Amino acid sequence: MHCKDAAATGSSGCGSSRLLGKPLGVKGIANTGVLRWGGKLLALYERDLPYELDEQLRTLGQTDLGGSIKSACRQWGAHYRVETRADGAQRLIGFNATETPQGNRVNFWEYDETFKCLHSTPYLLENGQFGFVHDLVVTPNYYIVLEAPIDMNFKKLLFRYSRGKACLAECLQYSAHKPVKIHLVPRPGTGPSIGQKVVTTQPFFSFQHVNAFEIEEGRRLVIDTVGSQGIDFSANLESGMDCWSTPEGKGIVRRLIVTISSGEVSQEPVLPYRACELPVINPTYTGRPYRHAYLVGSRVTGFESWSPLQGLVKLTRPDSLFGDQAAQEEVWLPGLESYAQEPIFVPRPGSTAEDDGWILTVVYNAATHQSQLVILDARHVSDGPVASLNLLHHIPFGIHGSFTEDLLIGPARAPGRT
Repeated sequence: MHCKDAAATGSSGCGSSRLLGKPLGVKGIANTGVLRWGGKLLALYERDLPYELDEQLRTLGQTDLGGSIKSACRQWGAHYRVETRADGAQRLIGFNATETPQGNRVNFWEYDETFKCLHSTPYLLENGQFGFVHDLVVTPNYYIVLEAPIDMNFKKLLFRYSRGKACLAECLQYSAHKPVKIHLVPRPGTGPSIGQKVVTTQPFFSFQHVNAFEIEEGRRLVIDTVGSQGIDFSANLESGMDCWSTPEGKGIVRRLIVTISSGEVSQEPVLPYRACELPVINPTYTGRPYRHAYLVGSRVTGFESWSPLQGLVKLTRPDSLFGDQAAQEEVWLPGLESYAQEPIFVPRPGSTAEDDGWILTVVYNAATHQSQLVILDARHVSDGPVASLNLLHHIPFGIHGSFTEDLLIGPARAPGRT
């Protein structure tokens, strides 16, 4: 793997320190998420300010979201949650996370539908500088982030990163002896709470979370996430096939149940035999009890082996949290050499059923070097596409997308016509 220092050449946001002449910042690449909100179209990256685009996807420049990003480190993360409230109004919840000498400093923001900032909440993960706070979940009363058991390999930082032999991410290492810390941060304006609280559970590593909600009148929290038994940040194209027979990097859906008063946390796998990632739900169920989740999943299943993520998985949980009934899955596989990307759930207008809608995904065919936009019925994923649209150009495997009804593109015009 060449050019391993690409993630650390140049500096954006807060990365102004240097190690033996090499900057410790990262590039602002605006490649991780996209958001349409309050009349703005934003490209997101977790270590930089958002970039605003026009409706033709031309870059307008960076934005501080109306001056709301006032933290010392001027960045707004790539992950967010949209909450639908009881009155039908929507809230956008975003955050950032920055390493400081004291720990990992996190800022949470809430916006109304016009992008007016309603709340800004700072929070410090003490001594959690390298906790890899990548995503968040919300409930009616809490912001929730997970601090991963990650440490910095200072030997690699000094002798490899400083010489251009490794990027910053490769200097992070998983510590199996450390617990996961679950940080519960009260949301402002939501009524009485116990205040900030940190609880712990057995170690795993998580990039993306599914959802969270409160039960028993707020006395317990349910957090669903995708976690693996370790992570190798140095994995690359030269790692070979052995990576598919190790638990490192194999994300499986996990359910955490937190008893707030005692701090007790139970943890159980939901689909231990299938590797999954990039989970989504019906967005109107954010922070609420739900049953259905959609993910990209591996073709190969098993407790020891796995494979690249190719298909779409619909995960349905039983009505009862504590019964013996196992979760069920539906799977659609697009083909031996085809790879589905992150699903996007689009609710059917006027529907009240949680899984009544469509799943959108871009499928890349490695054999033909072409991509399609594939649409599936969210109620019957295993039935396969209800429509497929051939795209004019292939789309490389991406990360996060979103759907909006704000931008409607008219009929395509023939080349040369206006």
